[in-house]
Amino acid sequence: MESVFRLDSVSPTLAESFRRASSAKRRQAAVVACELAASLADLAGQEVGLGLAALRGGAAGQPDLRQRLEGLAACFDDEYFLLNEEGEESKKSEALRLFSKARAASALAFALIDEPGELHEAIYEAIAALDDPSELVRAVESELR
Repeated sequence: MESVFRLDSVSPTLAESFRRASSAKRRQAAVVACELAASLADLAGQEVGLGLAALRGGAAGQPDLRQRLEGLAACFDDEYFLLNEEGEESKKSEALRLFSKARAASALAFALIDEPGELHEAIYEAIAALDDPSELVRAVESELR
């Protein structure tokens, strides 16, 4: 039986392309997804730069860096939840900005996984980081072919 990914819920076609892709293509697709998500979500900082550099260099499986990126995502999530709970309309755009940054940071953390079969999580999180992920989906689909 075929595994169901969270990616299936946002793009079944992309999930199927992921399943059929080689490990190298999966890894490259995750790199592209993370680069675009970080850029479009305006995610910056030392951990982000180190994470992107590690991905570009093919260095996955860095548990310390992955933990720092997971922590960064958790901080953005916490800030998002606090603003969202306040329910003030004037803070809604800031809350969404924080949500996007959290998802982009989470994508980077997932992309540092050693197992190429799990990189669909990085792609899913990168898509979730964006209001309009169409550019990202096209770029990832192209990498998976």
